[in-house]
Amino acid sequence: MPSDTGLNELIERITVDAYGDEGYWSFRQAFEDEIEFPIPATLAGIEVKVTGIDFDGNERRGILAIIQRDDHSATVSLLDIEVSTSEHRAATRLFAAYKRWLGIS
Repeated sequence: MPSDTGLNELIERITVDAYGDEGYWSFRQAFEDEIEFPIPATLAGIEVKVTGIDFDGNERRGILAIIQRDDHSATVSLLDIEVSTSEHRAATRLFAAYKRWLGIS
């Protein structure tokens, strides 16, 4: 898990000029810029691949993860996804920063 200071600095860098829902768009762009998809993850203990990130403007849903398992795809809350820390540090940092920004961790 990244340090508190590191997460706060990352959040500040991502959201420096963001107001209102612009923070969601800023995080979405950070995910697109810093992560090479697909990445392995788990959803409720089930292995999936995150193939992309989306935000449709609905702040109640927040940022969404586009996931794939076998031949099926779905869109779920990014908050429901867990990424392996050892394999995908950039994704882990961004996920943790997003949760902190939302006040979840």
